[in-house]
Amino acid sequence: MRKEDFFEVLGALDDDMIQGAKTLVANRGGKAAVSHAKRWQFPLVAAIMAVLLIGSAMAVALIHGDLWIQKPSNDPVETVRSALENQAGKDYVLKIEVQSVEIDEAETERMTEWFLESYIAERRGWSAEYLAEHFFAVKAVYYAEYDRTQTTRSDGEVTMYFYVIQDVDSEAWTIVDNSGNVNRPENDPADRSGNLTGMSTEEQLFSYLSGLFSEAYSPYYDGLHYKISDYTETADGDEVTATFLWTMYFLGKGWDIGTDEGVEQEVNYFLQATAAVDENGALDFSTISVLADESPVGDTYFNTPIEEYFPK
Repeated sequence: MRKEDFFEVLGALDDDMIQGAKTLVANRGGKAAVSHAKRWQFPLVAAIMAVLLIGSAMAVALIHGDLWIQKPSNDPVETVRSALENQAGKDYVLKIEVQSVEIDEAETERMTEWFLESYIAERRGWSAEYLAEHFFAVKAVYYAEYDRTQTTRSDGEVTMYFYVIQDVDSEAWTIVDNSGNVNRPENDPADRSGNLTGMSTEEQLFSYLSGLFSEAYSPYYDGLHYKISDYTETADGDEVTATFLWTMYFLGKGWDIGTDEGVEQEVNYFLQATAAVDENGALDFSTISVLADESPVGDTYFNTPIEEYFPK
């Protein structure tokens, strides 16, 4: 699965249908704060209307899952702060302490370019001029403790970006996306310089790849964790080769299907890793090659470096 295919799932959104529902609500005197949703089919229009009429908190919860229950505000910082503070009411949240929330100009510029280069801006009707005036990246630093039996969200000291869009008519700012935890823990497996002697080849590869994938995807996804299955290995002198299925789990963004936001999803890679190994069984990661299988069903061709799948 190439990088382009991975992001292809960020689907088209039918804002006209949602806007039509909002207009009907406004005409009936109802108030609702609704973020962009997926392209809903006709039988669901009545359900959307019911959600809008119930109220903003329910609309956010149903349309965007159970991640961020926000209170749109004329101040983008306050919108983000409300989403963080509202985490305290979740069953899986043990503690939330907001340390700082501020607009980040550099990240705003980077993500504006990313939206314009991707499918998202075009499909949502976001022009360069609109994003220049009505889009911000807000950097939040907070401390979180979660019930790990109920969620895979990153906790501890968290640094996260929230991406907010302003509605031109109401002037309210709403969160439309967020990064993963960009504050790497000190014991993150991405630090692959430690002594791995005593660990099996499979354990060493798991540690190495966990760090590699976290480094590539943590700016984009939260709840990252991994699994190795169908593992086999062969040795040839001072070189070892392993083949296995690598599964990356992450929390969905909800761009294509709104209710997928915060829902754990997965992507699988069939990989072959080859590296030199010393007399103690420790892999030399300076020699490692990790290739993905892109062959037709029934064949096996490991010919694509795993880095080609990573977002640039």
